[in-house]
Amino acid sequence: MCDNTMTPLLSGDGRDRALSGPVRLLLLSGLAVMLLYGCSESPGFDPVDPASGPGIRMAGQEPVSLSSLGPMWDAEPAALADAEPACGAACRSFCDAQGFTNPVNRALCPHTWGVGIETAPVRTSEACRRLAADLTGVLPSLSDIRRECVDERWDDVARGMIESENFVFVNQRRWADTLRYNVEVVNVERIYDADALVGRLHRGEVSYDTFAAAVSAHPVFTRRFATAEDRAEALFLMLLGRPPLGSERSDMARLLGVWSNGYVDHPELGMRVPDAYVRYRCVTDDGAIDPDSSGACTSVLWGYNPLILTPDARATRDRSGQMMWNGLLTAEEWHALQLPGRILARTSTFWEHVVDRTLLHYLGYPLGSMVPAVRSALVDHLLAHDADIRVLHYAIVTSHAYLQSTQTRDAEVPWAAGPLKQADAEVWIDSVAAHTGYRLSTCDHRISRPEDFLRVRSPFAWALVENSRWEIDGEGRLREDYRNLARNLGGCPENTVGGRFRVVSILTTSTQLNFVNRVCNPSMDDRVRGADAAALLPPEIAPNASVDPDMAEAIHEWQIRRFLGRSASDAEREDAREAGEQCRREVCRAEEFARPSCFAVLSSPEMMFY
Repeated sequence: MCDNTMTPLLSGDGRDRALSGPVRLLLLSGLAVMLLYGCSESPGFDPVDPASGPGIRMAGQEPVSLSSLGPMWDAEPAALADAEPACGAACRSFCDAQGFTNPVNRALCPHTWGVGIETAPVRTSEACRRLAADLTGVLPSLSDIRRECVDERWDDVARGMIESENFVFVNQRRWADTLRYNVEVVNVERIYDADALVGRLHRGEVSYDTFAAAVSAHPVFTRRFATAEDRAEALFLMLLGRPPLGSERSDMARLLGVWSNGYVDHPELGMRVPDAYVRYRCVTDDGAIDPDSSGACTSVLWGYNPLILTPDARATRDRSGQMMWNGLLTAEEWHALQLPGRILARTSTFWEHVVDRTLLHYLGYPLGSMVPAVRSALVDHLLAHDADIRVLHYAIVTSHAYLQSTQTRDAEVPWAAGPLKQADAEVWIDSVAAHTGYRLSTCDHRISRPEDFLRVRSPFAWALVENSRWEIDGEGRLREDYRNLARNLGGCPENTVGGRFRVVSILTTSTQLNFVNRVCNPSMDDRVRGADAAALLPPEIAPNASVDPDMAEAIHEWQIRRFLGRSASDAEREDAREAGEQCRREVCRAEEFARPSCFAVLSSPEMMFY
């Protein structure tokens, strides 16, 4: 008997019940292959978890306990009365007396409350909605807000979300955009490995500098660029936030010149896949280090840093010299290749950039550049806690710079009002689908072109897609409804040329309105597969009930609470009652009122911005 536990090739959610004959035959053959794989002593290729690369080989660290950091949410003080424009002795004394525990609040005080600038207290529903969208990727309903946030400290709320797998997934998607995963550029096994590494980073299992070193020598990064100079420039932009100087570019290229782009025939997938190779540079014909050329493989701007690998029986030879496929590298060789990232991680700019990038992500403006003391405080805070990236996220989202209301006018400085941001395509789509019960497929950022794997008709390739987040219908075709919608809105990028975008335009607005029209079906068109009426109505109201002003108000109030996460305003209730009165005169049913109301609420700017 085989003791290995395998995820079945045929899903258990009913997707396999109506498969056509040829498709079922292919899937059953794939299942047989997977069972044989599961009983094999060889690791081989696992279509359920195909990750292979440096990420899964790296030693980790013990995650920091966020609860051990103590309170991170500070009570919001009133601004110092009769304060001077510049922070003087009275300002410093005032800020010291506040006893701030959050490093952002402590650094902001001399630029806010200490100089007489008031901040905008945030409403519970607004703050909870912002936290949920940023940390979990879904806009919450009012019942979610009451369950998760009411009567809770904001640091407790944020910590719970950061410690969830939703937080990990949201950040895996962000790094997929940064590294621009594309199966036409690099082996899908390396993409899965990089994604797993990002997951470890956001569970606190890998420090940020260790992660950056691994990425600097990861095939998902190196395979995307054709030359060592291009890799050097991209590495500086990614880790330092600036392009390299000419001398830095050429010096770092000496280390990154070890990488070469190529292809490998994948026996299980039955296709040729792009992958990275290492070239044995600066060595003699017999494999020894060549002292005459070793300078071409040595960085000298940040100390003496040679990067020379010597060939052995694993090496192959082509017209330009000896090389080796990265799949044969040992853990020690991977560590040596990560030298470029370790070099940059020694610089202060490296730590300042990750702080600036995270501040910009959550706040929408460069607070670290505007108030350098905030950047400095967060760098110190991150380094004091083993470079666990979650500590940085935690400090920012529990600060008053983040937990403020956007409902304020004429803020004297950007950090005296809360951030107002446009939701990513996936956040908006997932929220609409979650709150209406509308059935959509999904997108898997690890496999940018799943149809390439289905086309080769390999059982392993098919199993890879079947066990991913992509969905295959009963005819063996990829379900593309989610992908097509998201890509029109800037999400689920293929990353061939461009990447994710976020814009308000005629195209995106019409795409959103068309989708909401399909979901809500306000015209009651029998040809449209909209959301079930029961999902658009309070549980106590039947779809066939006759509408009066009270019922209209109840339906509209329920939808606003469910979709927008707040109670309806007096004006919204009055509008609903007027529509309900008209509906009573025309004798319309609850469903006939609920569907246009659904369209009005879901197409509002409040659903697209938070």
